[in-house]
Amino acid sequence: MRQGAVSFQRSWGIAIVLCSVGTVAHADVQDYVQAGIVKVVRGEVLVQRQGAAAQKPGQPASQQTVFPQVSVHVGDRLFAGDRVVTADGAAVGITLRDDTLVSLGPKSTFVLEQYNFNESSGEGNVAVRVIKGTLRYVTGLIGKHAPERQQVMTPTATIGIRGTDFIVDVASE
Repeated sequence: MRQGAVSFQRSWGIAIVLCSVGTVAHADVQDYVQAGIVKVVRGEVLVQRQGAAAQKPGQPASQQTVFPQVSVHVGDRLFAGDRVVTADGAAVGITLRDDTLVSLGPKSTFVLEQYNFNESSGEGNVAVRVIKGTLRYVTGLIGKHAPERQQVMTPTATIGIRGTDFIVDVASE
């Protein structure tokens, strides 16, 4: 085979591989879906992203890469897998896509473990972990359509949510 033909075939092969890798990467990014938005911030509030700033549906937060903490501001988007930390005297209010309201008090640590919501059907699931501090949780559409699809985990218990508005207080060690 001639040198020019081999070089052309090699270049063409590399181009095909690069295009297919780009397509796969693009498809993965589309899988990341915003879970909610920060509506209120008082004091120092930080978020630690998991994975590529989001979580693929069905992938637990524990299987993702951890990124440094960054300051949270009103209007910031939150994703499944995010860890939110409030400082002494701080608080944050978050609205999830299904209109679930989450409020954290001072010295709290919260992880949005899983969040999936289909706007057209109103179906989905939400799982949150309160590591320490105070959380107020007001259910949205997921809780109205399928209360059994909501879960709050603490260091000592897992709570299945059947009510619409409750507070969890986890003492720090």
